[in-house]
Amino acid sequence: MTGIQLFIKDFLPGILWWILVMVLTLTPGNYFPEVSSFWNLFSPDKLIHLFIFGVLAFLLLSGFDKHFRLKSVRGKTIAPVLTALFTGILTEVMQAVFPIGREASIYDAVANFAGCFAGYYCFRILKNKNGANLRFKENNE
Repeated sequence: MTGIQLFIKDFLPGILWWILVMVLTLTPGNYFPEVSSFWNLFSPDKLIHLFIFGVLAFLLLSGFDKHFRLKSVRGKTIAPVLTALFTGILTEVMQAVFPIGREASIYDAVANFAGCFAGYYCFRILKNKNGANLRFKENNE
C-alpha cells in the first residue's frame, strides 16, 4: 500500500465520524430539550454529546496509533485528544456565532469534554487488554 492508502485506511473511520459530529451538532435541532441547571446535565442530549465525542476521540486515537509508530504514549495521544477537544469547542462557538437555529451551551461543552476523556480512557483500557502497556513512565518521557 502507498502512504496515502495507509493514511486513508487508518484515519477514515475517524474522519467520517468527525464529519457526522459536525453535521449532528450544526444541524438545527429545536426539538432538543433545554438544560436549565447543572443537575440536568445528564439529560439525553448531554449523553448524546458525551457519546459522540467519546467515539470521536477513540477513533482518532485508534487511527493515530495505527498510523504513527511512536514510542511515546504522550506523543500518540496529544494530537488526537486535542483535535477532539478543539472540535467540541468549535461546534459550540459555531452554534453561538452562526444563525443555524442552535444555541451554544456550557453544559454541551462540558459533555463534549467529558466524552473526549471517556474516549481516551476507553482507548487506553482496550489497548492494555490487547497487550500493549500504555502507562506513562516518567523516566522514558
